[in-house]
Amino acid sequence: MNRIESAENPLISMVDYIRVSFKTHDVDDIIENILHISKDFMTEKQTGFYGYVGTWEMDMIKVFYSAEGDDRGTLVEFSGKGCRQFESFLDCRKKTWFDFFQECLDRKGKFTRLDLAIDDKKTYFSIPELLQKAQQGECISRFRKSDYNGSFSLNDGLLGGTTMYFGSKKSEAYLCFYQKGHEQAEKYNIPYEEIEDWNRYEIRLKNDRAQTAVCELIKERDLTYIALQIINNYIKFVDPTERERRFWEPSEFWSRFVGDVGKLSLYMKPENDFYEKSRNWLKNSCAPTMKMILEADKALGENDLSDMILNAKLQDKHEKMLETFLTPIHEMVV
Repeated sequence: MNRIESAENPLISMVDYIRVSFKTHDVDDIIENILHISKDFMTEKQTGFYGYVGTWEMDMIKVFYSAEGDDRGTLVEFSGKGCRQFESFLDCRKKTWFDFFQECLDRKGKFTRLDLAIDDKKTYFSIPELLQKAQQGECISRFRKSDYNGSFSLNDGLLGGTTMYFGSKKSEAYLCFYQKGHEQAEKYNIPYEEIEDWNRYEIRLKNDRAQTAVCELIKERDLTYIALQIINNYIKFVDPTERERRFWEPSEFWSRFVGDVGKLSLYMKPENDFYEKSRNWLKNSCAPTMKMILEADKALGENDLSDMILNAKLQDKHEKMLETFLTPIHEMVV
């Protein structure tokens, strides 16, 4: 049930982070029979995170392995970028996230982290105004606390982006609402007045909550349970009346937003652009120096830059990156 982004669908939801562990040390089996990626296109590193001793990776798609006798077994991790990259493999195999989730559960996989993101380009509400309502006691929540941060320009006092956090980062369920348009403006140095309206709502689940959410996603095959039962179950924005606070009715904007969230299904945006970070580093850090040498070569009639490139020795990781970059996705799938 993938959706295509369009003007009629201003809310887009996606899987944005995954960690799933398996009680096995058979890394080859996980890579080839769970990820369905040929191990030949992955690179091994003798370091890992979370107590794991090594990593097999293809850019942002990572598989951590533990030492023999360590019951951590094997851990698969996709960052947000990794999710987009893995979707290119799912798409090639004509599979969905639901299929991947089911395969993991069939192999006794334990989900320890699942993030879902909802992009809202209709902007059902203003996050600064949402913050103000919360500060006025007009948010009924099962969370005990909320936090926020923001910024403004010292030149003209214009407000930058505002972020609201619901719950504790240490808890198993945690929500984050922020102005994605402002984040993009700061990232790419775009004037605020030129950015599009764009809110992002992130649902971050850990351990049992993540595992339960995956099971419900497989059963329902949409985000009704995840979005409605988590967002609306944990927070509700209301309008004050003379009645007791617990009887206050949801604000009209909140009812409208929640009603549309309930219609969401998982959206896939496959991306086969691997190692973009490395190319961006080359572009931003090295390209100016390379251009300087090129200009000097032109003026002096020399070939220093081309000689440097031709004489450079590629390391194994560069060879692997090049091979991955040039190989069609269908040839990497097993």
